[in-house]
Amino acid sequence: MIHGLKAFTDSIMASSSPLNFANQDLRNRSFNGQNLNGANFSGCDLRGCDFSHALLQGANFERVKTGQTLRQSIPSMVVAVVVALISANSFSQMIFGLLGRTPAEGGWSFVIALGVSLAISGTFSGLRVMMRPKSLAKRIATIVSGAASGALLGFFYGGSTTNNNTQFAIAGAVLGGVIMALICLRVRHPLVAAAVAAAGAVAGYGFAFFTGATAIAYLSVQKFVWGVFWGALSLAYIGLTMNSLILAVREIRRASGTSFRGADLTGAKFDEIGLQNTDLSGAVAQPILDLDLGL
Repeated sequence: MIHGLKAFTDSIMASSSPLNFANQDLRNRSFNGQNLNGANFSGCDLRGCDFSHALLQGANFERVKTGQTLRQSIPSMVVAVVVALISANSFSQMIFGLLGRTPAEGGWSFVIALGVSLAISGTFSGLRVMMRPKSLAKRIATIVSGAASGALLGFFYGGSTTNNNTQFAIAGAVLGGVIMALICLRVRHPLVAAAVAAAGAVAGYGFAFFTGATAIAYLSVQKFVWGVFWGALSLAYIGLTMNSLILAVREIRRASGTSFRGADLTGAKFDEIGLQNTDLSGAVAQPILDLDLGL
C-alpha cells in the first residue's frame, strides 16, 4: 500500500517537473501561448519556432540555434517574385509604349509622369538599404516608394482593363497610390517591405532603361553633354536597382524566423548564443545579448 502511494506521488512529481527538450530538432514547431516555465531547450535547433506569448520564466536556451527555415522563406519569396513579375509586365509595356515620344507629340505629359513615378519609386526604394531598420526616414521612404509603384500599377491596369480609358487610368493611379500608401503606413510587416523593394527594383531598372535609351538617342546625334548626363543617370539607377534587390533579400530573411513576440522571458538563460532572425518585440525581460537579429 505504502509502495503504491509512493509510486503515485513520484509520477505526479515527474509530470509536474520542467519539460526537457535538450538537444532536439524542433524546427518549425509552435509553442504559442504555452506554459514552458523552467523548460530546458539547451542545444536545440529552434529555427522557425514560434514562442509568441509563451511563459518561459527560467527556461534554458543555452547553445540553441535560431533563425529562418526554408519552409518559412518560401511564401515571402513567392510574394516578392509575383510582385516583381506584375510590376515588370506593367512597367515595361508602359515604357515601350511611350519610348521615343517627343514634346511635340501627343501624350508627352504621360511620358513625364511615367519617368517621374519610376524615378521616385526606384530612388526611395534604393535608398532604404542605407537607412536604419526602424527609423522614421526608412518608413517614409517605404511609403513613398510603395505609393509610387501602386500609382503606376493602378494607372496601367486601370487603363488596360477599360480599353485604355484615360479617366479610368488616372483614377486607377490615384486609387493604387493611396491604397499602397495606407498599407505601407499601417502594416509594418517585413513581407510588405519586401514587396515594395521588389516593385522598387523593377521601377529603378525601368528608369535606368528609360534614361539609357535617352542617352543613346542623344549620343547618336552627337549631343555628347546630354548623352553623358543621361548615361550617368542610367548607371546611378542601376546601382539603386541593385540596392533594392539587396533590400528585398534582407526583408525576406527578416519576414520570419524564431519568434519570442510577447513571451515572458524572466530569468531565461541565453548563454553561448547569437540570435539570428529572432523577434523579441514585446517580450518581457528581454535577454541582454549581442544580438544578430538579421535586420
